[in-house]
Amino acid sequence: MAEWKARSSPILRAELRYGELADVACAVDLSEDSVFVVSDVLPPIGARVDLTLSFPRAVRPVNVTAEVREVRLEQGPGVASGFRASFEASAPAERERVSDLVRRMRDTTREIGRKELRVLLVEDNRLVRDMFDYALGKHFAGRECRVRMDHAIDVPTAWLRLHTRHYDLVVVDYHLPDEDGATLIARLRKEPTLAATAVVAISVGNPEVRRATLAAGADLFLKKPLVFRDLFHTLEFVTLDGAVDVPTS
Repeated sequence: MAEWKARSSPILRAELRYGELADVACAVDLSEDSVFVVSDVLPPIGARVDLTLSFPRAVRPVNVTAEVREVRLEQGPGVASGFRASFEASAPAERERVSDLVRRMRDTTREIGRKELRVLLVEDNRLVRDMFDYALGKHFAGRECRVRMDHAIDVPTAWLRLHTRHYDLVVVDYHLPDEDGATLIARLRKEPTLAATAVVAISVGNPEVRRATLAAGADLFLKKPLVFRDLFHTLEFVTLDGAVDVPTS
């Protein structure tokens, strides 16, 4: 089997069900034929898994049954465990919904509806903040849409900023000086004016931390170190005017 090579693409939320096992994972490199699911749940090759692909406010849920074709174990920083699932044996209606989603994601005629996007990074590590700033500036250099990033090093500062202006995306580290990131996310989800905000939780690869942030209401959990280009493609995607509406029948 040819070695899988990732392409830069938006990161989707993937709700995975395999027998009695379930996981909220990330889906990357989506095509009409397959998807790579970043997950600690690793079904054997040949297993059939049920996936729900989505991203709040950008991709309405697409349900599909897929077959595991390749399994990858974690190979150190930046190379997470997961599996590639094929849609070749999926029902025709499911394949059509996936194909429609892929076409819409690749539609280069869609434009970001605003000339300025705002991101809030809640992170107390200065090195990570500096890397984020550099990567963000490089990714959006020369584009019509400007992206502004604000920083918060703790929960009180983040809460103040969230009530000062609107953010298109909030990126929250779990390990913060006072309260943890899951506490901030849970509070945000309970606030009517903030509940619909797109939230990505980040941290080192700790299963308990991942479960805590997702249970608190994070849309995605990404392990450090981050693949910035995929995160920024996701930012572009979730801020398009209107959600990607994939027919359900």
